[in-house]
Amino acid sequence: MLLIDDLLLLPISGFKFIFRTLQKVAEEQYLDDAPIKARLLELQLELESGELSEEDYVKEEATIIRQLRDIEKHRREVAGVPSEEGTGGLVFRPGGQDLSGASVTLHQDVGRKK
Repeated sequence: MLLIDDLLLLPISGFKFIFRTLQKVAEEQYLDDAPIKARLLELQLELESGELSEEDYVKEEATIIRQLRDIEKHRREVAGVPSEEGTGGLVFRPGGQDLSGASVTLHQDVGRKK
């Protein structure tokens, strides 16, 4: 009976494998932040060359930063690490630099007496 069950369930198992593989590939592509960082560098070059106004640059940069934060949040969720949102912290990354560099985190002291 086990052989017959395996043969009957083989197409279903094959589809499950295909869907799991597709999900894994899609998630890897979603979590790949290299194209987004490359777009940020392109924007900086366009700003420096005068092809892009400061106002347009700020709008595009905000969108890109939001996408990078979403990716980082999703990575933390997958890893089981709590997100930094809601901790009262502020992450500062100097403008015009690659976001993979150093960052400064400022936290609000709650309940601290002076």
